[in-house]
Amino acid sequence: MRKVVQLFAVVGLLAWVPLQAQARSGQGWSVLTGETVGHNATAVHVQAGWPGISATLLHGYTPNVDFGGIFTFNYGVEGDVNNVHPELKLQGLAKATLLDTPKYNLGVWFAPGPLVYFFPSSPFYSSSVFGITFASGVIFGLPVSNVVNVAFNFDLPMYVTFGTIGHFTVPILFGGGVEYFLEKNMAMTFNLRMGPVIYTGTPSVTNFDLMPLFGLAFKI
Repeated sequence: MRKVVQLFAVVGLLAWVPLQAQARSGQGWSVLTGETVGHNATAVHVQAGWPGISATLLHGYTPNVDFGGIFTFNYGVEGDVNNVHPELKLQGLAKATLLDTPKYNLGVWFAPGPLVYFFPSSPFYSSSVFGITFASGVIFGLPVSNVVNVAFNFDLPMYVTFGTIGHFTVPILFGGGVEYFLEKNMAMTFNLRMGPVIYTGTPSVTNFDLMPLFGLAFKI
């Protein structure tokens, strides 16, 4: 009996995976919600605002998994409104759809990589500070119509820096975004994140993090 139950469980799982891939709504791809860009598809997402500009490349490795990368230039470090210094960041990106139905979707992402920010005129610190980010997040998406998607996000873009002012930093960000499809393969986006950013150490410091970003996404 136990083997029969296990067999039915395996068959059900194998049937569920393609059904999930077929449950896509709207234009069938997304850079903002829990949906992926689609199997063997590629998309570019360019954003600008505070704290800077970024370019994201996503490629559909499977119907429910995207791999890619992000290049970022910030004029404010990680969105901290009290830390206005130039920053460069290069991240790998993995995004997976956990649940995809015509009414809602759920996804997760992970984007590790190196970062460096600069103190060009500081007499107290090294002119550059190096670190590693371990950014991750959860996305809940709602396809409002065939051309509009809405996303609700919880992000943990944590990072660690090294050197004389090295520390472990934990931004805890909430927010959302809107994705409007101008054409089948092009979308206009708006993203907003905000919340506390906690610098651990002695003493610990908590600042305010803010990230409003406008963007364009292209499926190529």
